[in-house]
Amino acid sequence: MENETNTLPASNEAGTTNSADEVITETSGEANPVTDPKATIKIEGQTFELDASLAQEDKTLKIVLQPHFASVENANISREVKDGKLSVTIVKRAQHKGYAGR
Repeated sequence: MENETNTLPASNEAGTTNSADEVITETSGEANPVTDPKATIKIEGQTFELDASLAQEDKTLKIVLQPHFASVENANISREVKDGKLSVTIVKRAQHKGYAGR
């Protein structure tokens, strides 16, 4: 019964929220494997290279970049593999600042 309790919520969450994202990531990863050890990172108008192993997961990438780019915490992160090189684009999400009108 413990296994059912632990397994069912994980399946439901993955099926309803992450299933499409996981399939897209896996499909694009299989079609174009990352062969270059460096990834190109584009954020706030800057472009630089970072180890591809650090750029493959959102959580790791945010930990690495947070001290330098505070906006990465709530940013949209997209990845593309072209000719074996991983390219990561990070776009800051607009934040609500509140209503200042009178």
